[in-house]
Parts: sequence; structure tokens; C-alpha cells
Amino acid sequence: MGWMRTILLGDIGNRLDIADAEREISMVRAAHERSASKIRSRDQQIDAMRDEIGRQKLAIQALTRFLVDREIVSASELADFIREVDDEDGVVDGKMSIDPVKKGLVFPKKDIEDGTFRKSHP
Repeated sequence: MGWMRTILLGDIGNRLDIADAEREISMVRAAHERSASKIRSRDQQIDAMRDEIGRQKLAIQALTRFLVDREIVSASELADFIREVDDEDGVVDGKMSIDPVKKGLVFPKKDIEDGTFRKSHP
């Protein structure tokens, strides 16, 4: 179509074709910049999540060691309890399912008797 303009209008048609191409290049460049910005934002979110997971891993490891070292719970009791909690979402897979609607962990109500996974108070 652009060649027709050039044939009919000569230099003016050529300039119109160039202007059209520049507009299209600008639109493509703007779309690329928006995409690149979204990717940078997602990369920053992923980095922040990795940092948070690292902090949570450290806290869980420290808490687990503290409980076992202080003999508040034995390692085998803790392992059994972890398997029991893991089974609460219906799948024993070493992780907790996240409720897609609530976007959070599912915590079923459960009564734990004194002396089970914790020391009873006299």
C-alpha cells in the first residue's frame, strides 16, 4: 500500500510512509518498554519473595532447634506432628496447600491435648 502512495505522490508519499513507519516504531518501542518494566517489577517481587522465604526458613530452623534443644518436644514427636499437619490438606507432600480464594494457609481447628507435642503445666 505504501508503494502506491510513493508512485502517486512521489517525495510526499515517501515522507508519509516514513512518518507511518516512525509512528509504528514508536508504538512498538513503547509496548516493549511497558513489557520490560513489568518484567523488572516481577523480578523485584520474586527477589523480595526469595528474601522473605530465606528469613522464614531461618526462623523455622531456629525455632525447631530451640524446641528440640530445650526438650520441649522430641525430634520424633515434631516429625510426627509435621506429618499430621501435612495430612490436614489431604495430601502428604511435605508442604501446606494455599487456599486460592483466601490466598493464605488453611488452618483447620484442632484441639491438642496437654502433654501432646507440648509440656503440660503443673
